[in-house]
Amino acid sequence: MIVVVSLNSDPAQYFEDYNELFDCFTAVENLKLVAKCPNFKRMNWSFTIYSPKRVAAFYAHIKDSNEAIKEAFSEDLSLIEICTGDFTKPTYIALTPNVDLNYLKKKWCIDYCTFHHLVVREA
Repeated sequence: MIVVVSLNSDPAQYFEDYNELFDCFTAVENLKLVAKCPNFKRMNWSFTIYSPKRVAAFYAHIKDSNEAIKEAFSEDLSLIEICTGDFTKPTYIALTPNVDLNYLKKKWCIDYCTFHHLVVREA
């Protein structure tokens, strides 16, 4: 069980695991995006997995792609794009079989909580 506590007086929220917490946070960020402007395509907090077809399209339009994008394109892999507070500086990871997706989601959730002044605990 995961417990998230706000530093103000909001009641604690409980989640079965980090995947459930991740789904909650991404839903909140998607709602913020829709409320802000439906045509706005970038989010400060996002965790996106692009299919190999999307990677190919992405690669064709990027002038200075990084090594992860090149690897995903050349090996026909999916690509993870992680934004943690600043959409202009995303982290890219080629989704190879040795990538621990659960760890990345957990780390993203913990970073999200820290940035938003939330305390996360495992119970």
